[in-house]
Amino acid sequence: MKLSTSKSKKKADAEDSQIEIFGKMLTAIEYIERCHEFASLIPEVRSNLVYAKLNPQSPEDVAGIDGRITVVNDKPYPAGRPKFGASSHMARLIIEIRKIDPKIRAGINFVCNPELEKWLENYCREKGWIFSKIDRSKEPEKVTKREGASMPWKINEAVKSAGNKVPKIFYETGAVGKEEVAVLIGEDPVEVAKEVCEIARLYIQSQHPKPKVGKVDLDTFESFIQPRLGKKDKTVIVPPFTGIDAGVIAVDDKKVLIIAEDPIFSIPKQPLEMFGWYAVHIGASDVAVMGVKPRYMTYTLLMPPETPEKHFRSIIESIHRTASELEIAIVGGHTGYYPGFAAPTIGGITVFSFADKQSYVTPGGAKPGDDVILTKGPAIETAGILAVLREKELLEKYPSTLVEKAKSLCKQMTVVEDALTAMEAGGVTAMHDATEGGVMGGLFEVANASGVGMEINENSFIYPEEVKVVCETFNIDTVKAIAEGSLIITAKSTNSNQIIRKLKERGINASVIGKVTGNPDKRTIKRLNGKTIPLAIPEQDPFWQIFFESLES
Repeated sequence: MKLSTSKSKKKADAEDSQIEIFGKMLTAIEYIERCHEFASLIPEVRSNLVYAKLNPQSPEDVAGIDGRITVVNDKPYPAGRPKFGASSHMARLIIEIRKIDPKIRAGINFVCNPELEKWLENYCREKGWIFSKIDRSKEPEKVTKREGASMPWKINEAVKSAGNKVPKIFYETGAVGKEEVAVLIGEDPVEVAKEVCEIARLYIQSQHPKPKVGKVDLDTFESFIQPRLGKKDKTVIVPPFTGIDAGVIAVDDKKVLIIAEDPIFSIPKQPLEMFGWYAVHIGASDVAVMGVKPRYMTYTLLMPPETPEKHFRSIIESIHRTASELEIAIVGGHTGYYPGFAAPTIGGITVFSFADKQSYVTPGGAKPGDDVILTKGPAIETAGILAVLREKELLEKYPSTLVEKAKSLCKQMTVVEDALTAMEAGGVTAMHDATEGGVMGGLFEVANASGVGMEINENSFIYPEEVKVVCETFNIDTVKAIAEGSLIITAKSTNSNQIIRKLKERGINASVIGKVTGNPDKRTIKRLNGKTIPLAIPEQDPFWQIFFESLES
C-alpha cells in the first residue's frame, strides 16, 4: 500500500509540475504575442522560449515552443504550442547553466549585433544586471569537432567573462555558420517574456525616438531654463528647481508667499466634473507639499469654440465646488473659447498661500538618518487613468470589482490631505508628490534637491492589487510611472510611526520605504526581484506611450 501511495504521489507531482510549466509558458507567449516590437529582435534562426522541469536531465525535460517563434505580418508568432523536447539548443543551454545556478529554469534567444551589444551593456548596467560576451571565433577546434562540447564551453566562457558569475544576458558573436544572438535567462518564462519585451520596446524607441512627452529633462532644465529666470530678486527664497513643487517669496521679516502653477488637461471617458476636481487638487497639492494649507487660486480655462454650454457650466461648477471643499478662494483667471484646442484645457492653475517663515518645508530639506515614507503606493495616477481608458480590455481578464477599484484610484490623485496630515503629526523634513517619472523620479528629485543619498527597498512599498494588475497588463514599470496621489515624505525617525498612524486615521495607507543617507553618490532602490539599481529620473515616463495608444484606439 505504501509503495502504491508513493507512486501515486509522484505521478500527481509530475502532473502538477507539467500544469505549472505549460500554464506559465502560455502566459509568457501571450506577452510576447502582444509585444509587436519583439518581431524586430527575432533572428534568422528564430527565437525560442524554454522552461525546464525542476531537475532536467535532457532536452525532453525542457518545454519549448514547437516550431519556435517566427514573424507573421510584422508580429511575433509562435509557430506551435509548448511541448517538451521542442528545443534542443536552448534546452541544453538551460541545463548547462543550471549546473552553476539551479534557480535558472527559463530563457529566450534573440538577435544581436555590435550596436545592440553596446545598448544591452548600458541597459544591464542601469538595471543592475550582469552582462557578458562570448567570442565564438575563439572556440577551440577540438571543442568544435567534439559532439556536445560547444555548449559547456560556451556557458563556461559566458560565466568567466562575467567575473565567474552567471550573467542575466550574454551575447554570442557570430562565427562560420553561426548567427549573432543574445540570450536572456531567468527563473520562469513569464519573467523572461516581460523582460525581453521591455528590452525590445526600449531598444526600438532608442533607434526611432518618439517626440518626448512630459516635463523637460534635468539637464535641459539646469543648463538652459535655470539661467533664464528673469531679474534676480533677493526676496525669492526658493527659486525654481527640479523637484521643487512651489516657489517661496519673502513678504516681510515674518511671512512668506508660497506659490505653484500647473497645466491640466481633461481625460477622455471621464465626466467633466472630474476635470474640475483634478484641476483644483493637482494645483493645491503643490502648495500642500510645502507643508502649508492652500488658500487662494487663479485659473485659465481654454475651450474649443464648439464646446457646449452645459460642458462649460459643468467645469466651472466643479472647480467652484472643489475649491470650496478645500477652503480655497478663487481670486482671478481667464476663461474663453479659442481655436486650436481639441478639448477643454486648464492653461494654468496658480495656487498660493501665506505662511510663517519657519512653518514650511521644501523637497530640499531631507537629512541623513531620516526615514523615507510613501503614501498609497506607486503609480496611483497611471493605474487610475488607464483603468478608465482601457476598462474593456481589463474586464476581459479581471473581475469587475477589481477594475472598478482601479478606476476609483482617480479620486486618490491628490496629496493635499496626505501632506497636511503629515505636517500635523510633526517631524517632517521634506515632501514631494511623485508626478511624472513616478516614485523613482520623485525620490531622485528629493535626494538631488537635498544633496543627500538614499537607500530604498521596493519590498516595503504598499502595493494595491489594482495597481499591480493594471501595470502588469500594459507592461509598465510601476516605480517609473506617473503617480499623482503618491506622496514622498522624509521625516525624523522618531516621528515616522506617528505620521503613519495619523495618516491611517484619515484613511490613507503609508509605509517606511527606506532611509536618507549622508552619501549623495549612493542613491539606490532594491527592486522586488532583489536587484539594486540607481535612483534616476526615467528618460521617458512609461505611462505616456500607453496613454496615447489608448487615445488612438
